[in-house]
Amino acid sequence: MPAKSDPRVVAVDNYSYRRSLSVRELLPAVGVGLAAGALVFYIARIMLERAPVTAEGLSRSARTKPPRVLPGPRGS
Repeated sequence: MPAKSDPRVVAVDNYSYRRSLSVRELLPAVGVGLAAGALVFYIARIMLERAPVTAEGLSRSARTKPPRVLPGPRGS
């Protein structure tokens, strides 16, 4: 008794090759790539140049001195 569908028959007719793009069609993708790279470079540069927030960035004398208290008005 034959099978209802023959497994050897494969539809390969719908395969298509990629066409090559022209320079005009590639320009938007190149522009987006350059803009993204410039933005990442800018953010990385800002993050590397900022001052440290921790006490490690302060000098030793600035950490050991107590805060200076200014005299207030008298008679209050």
